[in-house]
Amino acid sequence: MLVVVALVVGLRSAYGAPDRDDPGAGAAVTTATSSSAPSTTSSSPTSASPTLPEYRSTGRYTRMQTGTPVRGRSGRVVTYRVEVEQGAGVTTREFGRVIDQALSHERGWTGDGRWRFQRVARAQPELTIRLATPATVDEQCEAAGAATDGYTSCRAGQFIVLNLDRWFLGVPHVDDLSLYRTYLVNHEVGHGLGLGHERCPAKGWRAPVMLQQTLGLQGCTANPWPLDADGKMISGPPAA
Repeated sequence: MLVVVALVVGLRSAYGAPDRDDPGAGAAVTTATSSSAPSTTSSSPTSASPTLPEYRSTGRYTRMQTGTPVRGRSGRVVTYRVEVEQGAGVTTREFGRVIDQALSHERGWTGDGRWRFQRVARAQPELTIRLATPATVDEQCEAAGAATDGYTSCRAGQFIVLNLDRWFLGVPHVDDLSLYRTYLVNHEVGHGLGLGHERCPAKGWRAPVMLQQTLGLQGCTANPWPLDADGKMISGPPAA
């Protein structure tokens, strides 16, 4: 059954009030904490073809222990850390690879020269990107003021907390799970950069990455990237 979380839409500062929306193994462990109001996105159950790994909720995280060079040609450097909940059945290396590819791609947020990204292991990051089990997502997001109901993801302050079920099952209207994962990352990082929601500009067009594609495509086609192949921003009208 689809459960819809109340959505608060609009442009927000990078780590302030909420934008409600859906986006080598290490050893350091952190606890699930949050001090700011979150962003949440609802999503729907998917078909039985994707499968979930066996997992258990612990509320403790393993941190990726390596960093990267700064990626991107110009713009402000945004640092991020990668963490996976212990018991999730996914390694930080697996999760971090998807994050790194999304944030370093020429059609990603680095493409227009406003931002650069660097994964850090020990320095305090601007964003902490986590993969967590539904129960842990609920706990962290509820502590920050959002109900995620076992299947939503949230951005709570500096934390981007992606729901493990969505990571493995996706949504029924996006056939390509790899594409959907990239969308989740770029969408939630977009909120971390201070961007709000957008709507589909016209039927059949590529969906802006800040459209709530987890909830539906509004007539657009699924798209995980902020930019098109020519380096132009894929955008739509601001969501009401």
